[in-house]
Amino acid sequence: MNAVNQFLETVEESIRARDFRKLTLGKLRGQLSDSEHIYVRLVQLKEGDRLTFVYRDPTSDITKNYPVSDGLALIRFWLGETCLAASLFTSNRRFQLLFNRRGKPRLHRSTEAGPDRTEPVRLLDHDRSKQRLLQDERFLEPLGILDPQGRPRAQAGDKYRQVHQFVENVAPLLQSLLPGDRVRIVDMGCGKGYLTFALHRYLQERDLDVHTTGVERRAALTDNANAIVQDLRYKGIEFRPGEISDAVLEEVDLLVALHACDTATDEAIFRGIQAGCRWIVVSPCCQHELRPQLQSPSGMEPLFRYGIQLDRMTEAVTDALRCLYLEAYGYTTRLQEFVDPEHTARNLLMIATKSARNPDRSETLQEAKAFQEQFGIKTQRLAELFNATAVHES
Repeated sequence: MNAVNQFLETVEESIRARDFRKLTLGKLRGQLSDSEHIYVRLVQLKEGDRLTFVYRDPTSDITKNYPVSDGLALIRFWLGETCLAASLFTSNRRFQLLFNRRGKPRLHRSTEAGPDRTEPVRLLDHDRSKQRLLQDERFLEPLGILDPQGRPRAQAGDKYRQVHQFVENVAPLLQSLLPGDRVRIVDMGCGKGYLTFALHRYLQERDLDVHTTGVERRAALTDNANAIVQDLRYKGIEFRPGEISDAVLEEVDLLVALHACDTATDEAIFRGIQAGCRWIVVSPCCQHELRPQLQSPSGMEPLFRYGIQLDRMTEAVTDALRCLYLEAYGYTTRLQEFVDPEHTARNLLMIATKSARNPDRSETLQEAKAFQEQFGIKTQRLAELFNATAVHES
């Protein structure tokens, strides 16, 4: 387990054990750069337990309250991106998570009295279960993840963790949406629909007006998923057989494509950009297209000596190019860990958010072209799709 996940699990455990005192977030940048620190405490309000975030800047404090699960998801989203230092204080220990200049996290532990040692932690007696954003797990039983008693089946634990981790990763993107707001989702290459159901039900639990469509080429899987929809009487979700390139995209806000094989990820990104989606979330799978093309730039030959090195370099180069093309067409991008690598080798999540700013498209496209040439790449599917569209439009 990596340092970030260890730290977050320690935070959750301290809350469950009524041992949580305070969490301090520092070394803030990006969207959090206006604050010097963020202080997080556990309080009990009329609505129940909440994590109170105090954003401290030189002239004033801003306070925001979140349900515990939402607050934890927000902290996970910040760590390593907009927050490079975090300190957890319990009744007798301190845990400090620090990121070095290369972004590698390291967890330090010390035994000492935490702040406000005498302050009681106001947590409900019965609240000892792991905090989850997604509450409705009924769909996981017919999909074979849970047994009739609601427990993960043998060999299904990794998939169960992946389902909840995906919701936690995507939830911060949608924090600005209010109850009643409309959101339309298309999940490209949705497979059996584990994650499609999970995201849909989580957003419905937040009282959003959500409609979700899962697109999958194997009709047997869409038939089974639609049967689950009927059996559980879910509203606003449907599954359709079809290809990513042919899917109907009308007023789509969020496009998802998880583990779409090889260039299918490029197809999904292209369709999302074409449709003007506000968010595009993909988890790239295999990168077969570029591997036979990839050549070492001068002086970097040792990095291309072995097959495993070439595989990893191909993944990095492919995803860097995808980010460049997304940025050229008006999206901000970020890459983050999807689930802990001990549970899956395919653990990267690419998140793109449509920006209000108009980028210099020609400059970024030239940067992408130069990057391709540096590695000897002649063809790349996403670039070809954009080129074909430009020729057609001209």
